[in-house]
Amino acid sequence: MQVVTEKLELPPLTLQNPDGKRLMTVDIGTTTIAMQLYDMTGKVVDSFPSVNPQVSYGADVLSRIEAAKDPGKAADMQKKVRDLMEKGVQRFSKKLQPKETLQMVVAANTTMTYLFMGWNPEELGKAPFTVSHSGAVETEIAGVACHIIPGLSAFVGGDITAGTLVSMIWNKPEFNLFIDLGTNGEIVFGNSDFMMSCACSAGPAFEGGDISCGMRATDGAIEACTIDKETMEPTYKIVGDPGTKPVGLCGSGIIDVISELYICGIINPKGKFIREGKRIKHDKYGMGSYILAFEEEAGSVKDVEITEVDIDNFIRAKGAIFSAIRTMLTSLDFDVSMIDDVYVAGGIGSGINMQNAVNIGMFPDIPIEKFHYIGNSSLTGAYLMLLSTPAEKKTYELAANMTYMELSTVPIYMDEFVGACFIPHTDTSMFPTVMEEVQNR
Repeated sequence: MQVVTEKLELPPLTLQNPDGKRLMTVDIGTTTIAMQLYDMTGKVVDSFPSVNPQVSYGADVLSRIEAAKDPGKAADMQKKVRDLMEKGVQRFSKKLQPKETLQMVVAANTTMTYLFMGWNPEELGKAPFTVSHSGAVETEIAGVACHIIPGLSAFVGGDITAGTLVSMIWNKPEFNLFIDLGTNGEIVFGNSDFMMSCACSAGPAFEGGDISCGMRATDGAIEACTIDKETMEPTYKIVGDPGTKPVGLCGSGIIDVISELYICGIINPKGKFIREGKRIKHDKYGMGSYILAFEEEAGSVKDVEITEVDIDNFIRAKGAIFSAIRTMLTSLDFDVSMIDDVYVAGGIGSGINMQNAVNIGMFPDIPIEKFHYIGNSSLTGAYLMLLSTPAEKKTYELAANMTYMELSTVPIYMDEFVGACFIPHTDTSMFPTVMEEVQNR
């Protein structure tokens, strides 16, 4: 993603890096770790994405908090991430000119920060979810100074502070929504007068986890898809060079496929297949699946398909996002009609078909022009912190001034979640344009 610093309505950027510095940003996510190297013009010189090696200890933060009770496992989780980042430093160092050096900023959720620093994360996994270590942290990786962006709660970390900076919702009088899609779904709502944040456990589905043919948005991933209603034949876009064969589905592709299956009447609101054809198959237990690419046309040794179990996992993930939005707005006595713009972040593909995300009930049914995809805002925010003194100060200010809402203490949240675990929702009156599309297609 090309960084466009002009979008930040800050005082003129004051470069705080002398000549000879190259900027490195790291986003430590629960499922993936992304690293980028920039030059001083904002151009991305190199990227180094990877699966977070801690996944062997669990797909979500609570699993890793539990695993970290064993000192040996905690030490191993810390080492795995630091070793990976050292590889990133070594790789990027080869891109440097003589006398150039690296400067690094890390954006991470709170649990990943604790594990990275070797702090005991047990307090993050139980009420009242206190955070003993807050504020900016300094460390080093392979001799490179490493600055960690501050977060504000056990479930809203520095990655969201960085993303909120990039979204610019803090500098507008209108009410706006910032949503970061990942293993933990974080949401910030507000304007220049106030900002409220919350977090929900969406699971790894947005990044391809818990999906039988799920994968990161790398070569071979289906990242966009349409389905013919009559023939049920798919047409898709694949990450990679022309001619690349499909291997699996990344997050944006999963959103498209489930939306198309529903709008075309191939699955019902519960995600169960209700039509038959050559693209629909059932296993010996009766579980249905939709085949996007048969084995002979795929770049793998099996069909590329999405199953009813996959769809159910994704429905829960999207339900977590929508119910968190609804709970936050209701608690503030707002409704979706009062949202001026929605900024969506997350490395789940090169973009998101926002209408399809609305179709499945992940986002509220508001005019589609209000939605904006801003990519991996954690990396962008980290870059801006490195580049600009005003941006760095604003990031600290955001971390200090945002209010956090703990959803588990809000009585309506579970009811909202249960209602959102259908396509698009049990209350279809909240999705009038989706219902119109179902009837007209």
